Formats: sequence, C-alpha cells, structure tokens
Amino acid sequence: MKNKTIGKILFAVFAVALCAAAYFAADLAFFQYDDPLERATLSIVNDGSDLSFTYENDAITLHGGKDVTVYALTTDGTAVVSDTYTESFPSDFLGSFAAVQSDGNVTQIAKTDMEYTQGYSASANLFLSEEVPFEVAYVDRDHFTVYFESKPLANTDITVTLADGTEKTFTTDENGDLTGLDLNDVRNGLRFTYNANNQTYILNYQVEADTIFTTRWLSAMLPFGIIILISVVCIALDVLLRKLLYKKEKLPVGKTGIMARDKRKKRLTFGFPAVRWIIMILSFALLIFGSRLTGTVFSNIQMPVFACPYNLDQLTSAGCYYLSNLDVLFAEGWQEILAFFGTFIVCAILLGRVLCGFVCPLGFVQDVAHEARQALHIEGISLNERLYAVLRMVKWVMLIIFLGIGFVGGSFCDFCPAMALSPALAGFKLSLGLGGFLMVIVLVSGFFKRRCFCNICPLGFILGLTHKISLFKLKKDAVACTECGACYEACPMGIKSIFTVREGKKGELQKIDVTTADCILCGECVRRCPENDALTITFCGKKVYNADRMKFMKQYAPPKTKYDIELPEITGGKHHE
Repeated sequence: MKNKTIGKILFAVFAVALCAAAYFAADLAFFQYDDPLERATLSIVNDGSDLSFTYENDAITLHGGKDVTVYALTTDGTAVVSDTYTESFPSDFLGSFAAVQSDGNVTQIAKTDMEYTQGYSASANLFLSEEVPFEVAYVDRDHFTVYFESKPLANTDITVTLADGTEKTFTTDENGDLTGLDLNDVRNGLRFTYNANNQTYILNYQVEADTIFTTRWLSAMLPFGIIILISVVCIALDVLLRKLLYKKEKLPVGKTGIMARDKRKKRLTFGFPAVRWIIMILSFALLIFGSRLTGTVFSNIQMPVFACPYNLDQLTSAGCYYLSNLDVLFAEGWQEILAFFGTFIVCAILLGRVLCGFVCPLGFVQDVAHEARQALHIEGISLNERLYAVLRMVKWVMLIIFLGIGFVGGSFCDFCPAMALSPALAGFKLSLGLGGFLMVIVLVSGFFKRRCFCNICPLGFILGLTHKISLFKLKKDAVACTECGACYEACPMGIKSIFTVREGKKGELQKIDVTTADCILCGECVRRCPENDALTITFCGKKVYNADRMKFMKQYAPPKTKYDIELPEITGGKHHE
C-alpha cells in the first residue's frame, strides 16, 4: 500500500511537471532559426526585365527596378521601402512586399508573399491601399481574390499568364474570387492582367516556394537530422549498456519477447499487412508533399492525424491544430466551425483509429523504427500490464494538455513532436521548442516498444471514442479461440481484452465485437492468431482480414532448399501426381 501511495505521488509530480513543460514549451528551445525577416535580404536590380520578385535561398531580388517604388506591409499598414535591405528588415514588417512602376497607360506591379505569410487566410498579406491599385490575395491556397482600388473585382475577366507563357482567361465570381489555378503554377509564378479605363494593370505574383533536395531544403532538414542523430546515439547507448549489465545472460523480455527474438526470415506475401504498408507510405507522401504532387490542396477537409499544419504542402488540413486550439476555432465564423466538425466527425465515423494504423505520419515513423529494430535483431523493452497502466495514465495527462493548453495561453504546437517531422521534410524552416526533444523520445521509444507514442496519443484517444459506431470492427469467434494469448502478445496497444473476452453482450460466442477505443486496426493480432477465423477485421460487416492457420505457419516456415522433397497430395486413398 505504501509503494502505491508513493507511486501516485510521483506520478502526480510528473503530471504537473509535464503540464508546466507544455506551457513553457516554446521557451525550451531544441533548435532555433533566426527570424525569417532577420535572415532574409532584399536587393533591387535594373536588368531590363519585367517587374517581378524571385527567391534564392533567403535572398529576395526585385527585377526591373528602374524608377520603381517598393512597398512593404507592416503592422501599421503600407510603408515605403526606401533602401535595399542586406541585413534584416524592421520588426514591424509582415513579410509581404509590392513594387509599383507606372509608364504611361501601363501600370506594372509585382507582389510577393514570404513563406510564413501564405497561411489559410488572406488577411495578413493584403495591402488594399492607393499605392497598390490592382492586387491579388492568395486565399486558402486554392484560389485568389482579385481587388481593384481596394474593392473585390466581381464578374470580371482576368488574363493569367503562366510561367511557361501559357495564357488563360478567368472570370471572377460575385466575390471577386478566381479559381481553377494549379498550385504548382502558383509556385512557379503568375502574371495577372486587367484592363480598365484605357489603362492596363499587370501584376506579377510570386510566392516564396521551396524545392526539395536543394541547399535550402537541407537547411530545413537540419533540426530533424539532429533528432535522428540523437536518437541513434540514445539507442546505441541503451544497447551497449544492456550488454554490459547482462553480459552473456539473456536480456529480459516480457510478453512480446518471444516474437521479438524470432530471427527466422518471414516469407513475404501480399496481403493485409502489405496493403497497410502501401497505404502508410502513400499517406505519408501525400500528407507531406500532397499539394506539391497533385497541384491542389483540400483545405476544408480536416484529417484528424498529427500532420503539422505548418507544412503548407500537405494535401489536407490537419485537424490536430483546431482541436488543440479550440479557443481559435470558436473565434472563427460558424461556417468554419461546421466545416471542421463536419469533416472531422465523418472521418472519425468512417475510419476511426484506422487513421492511426494506416494514415498518421507519426505512426508510420514509429513502425519504421520498429522494423529497423527487428532487422537489427535488437531486443525490445520488457512489456507488462504495469507498463501499459502507466502509459494509460500518461495518456490522460496528454489529453488534458492537448485540449486545454490553448485556453491558458500556451500552444500545443510547441509541445507536439509532429512539428519536427512534416514541415522539415517539405522544406519549411521552423524553430523547435520542446517538441524537438519529444520527437527524440517518440523515435527511441518507438524503436524499443512498437507504437509507444500511440499509447499516449491524445488525438488517437479522441478518435477512439467513435469505436462503437465506426464502420471498421475487430470481431472474435470465442469458439475458435484457444486463449493462447498470441493476440495480446502481438498487439502494440497492449489490449488484453482481445483474448480474455469470452462472450458478447447477448451471450453469443461468435462474431463478438472486441473493438476498443485503443485498437488501431493494424491487424497484428489477426496475423499472429494461429486459429482459423478466431479473429476477423470487418468493414460494414464484410470480412476484410481474418486469421488463417496456414498463413500463420507459412510466415515462419523455413525457406525451401533444393533437397526438400514435396510429397504428393493424398485424396480419397489414391496418389495424384
């Protein structure tokens, strides 16, 4: 009893410390970039070309700069840029610049938005001033709103010239919105042309765009590279320390140790596990490079996984941001609130925690770490019910932080490990707070214990609340089940009820729903089950994946050699060749 009391006190202290760390996460810097405006420079060159902005790393160049006036958007409005900035911009600059040059009946305008001003709102990068009479605003990364003399230009033909010289004519709607442009065309630069009152207005628009596998991309990847290096060092030290402590003795293993020590080569077969890996790889690529690959972004779809919204190249919005910043969500209009909850609920009901097992980038990274350990034949940590009980308590603390920190002035984004992954891979430079250290923990813990972070993930817990109505189910046949415990041993979430439940609510023994809020439908329990149809994953009641004794045996069967003899199949007492 005394030990339990001490344990509760220690956990309470840990919980308070974790909440305090989450609140001050931004101040616990893992990696700090200079402010974007401090590292950026602006130069103006008169090279006889059209008025336009270009980027090279952090250098901004304005071309065609003869007798031109350059403006910057500041916290107080539009300001004239009177000099070339080669060191840093004033702190009140917002990252949007415009240049205007008038020559008779033609007014040339160039506008650019730096990386961090290209969010899902146009309010931060609008001049709407007399100095910039013709203007476009990039909204939600899927359309432009066209303005003339500070008012939306409704039902008007606008000529758009792409970077390759192709001209297209678009008509704005009643709100002045212009749709139909490919996101990659925007990244390469656009020219908007509008004629009014015998005056031609030409606007060259360029966003700051990153390209992977460049010097800038490598610079953005530096924090994640450091995380990988630290994680590898921690793993190596752990392995070395355990070898020194146990020397030639067997390393301690828990319930998952038997399968972890199996060094026989598994036969590769195309089935549910292979499909899951294919979906995970595709989801990982789309959630990180989706808009770059497809040329569009579905900003109104809130995918409830940890895909950092600071990565502007992902295919959908990340529901994690609004859930961890409910104060921001409730400050939005009712349309945004309905769109968020509508798409979130649909995803949760249709897929549930299948999103965790198949789609989430953090889950994919943990599975890769686990497979690396298996390939290196390194023992995992000892797993038992006490460990899972501790992880469940940590999950509640994480949930409180996730849902409540925004209301007390903190930001879960500074605490979130996903912030160190997705933006870096897409080439966005982000300073990391405590989330960088947490990403190290995610990788190291995921290496030694499969899907360790998923056991404490607050977003996964919220998704799990829909397991009763989710279309995906895990069913059990208690008649076929022999209670061998292989399913519990294989489960990365430590769900013991999979093999302890013996009958359903109405006393049935077959097709018992054993889906829980923690189940990520990864199928590991089904794959490791040695009894036919004892466990089955279903979708809308239809069988998707079921336990199969022959498939189980084939997974670990030794490979055939030239000396193996195949016996003829015996049917009806006769040999058949």
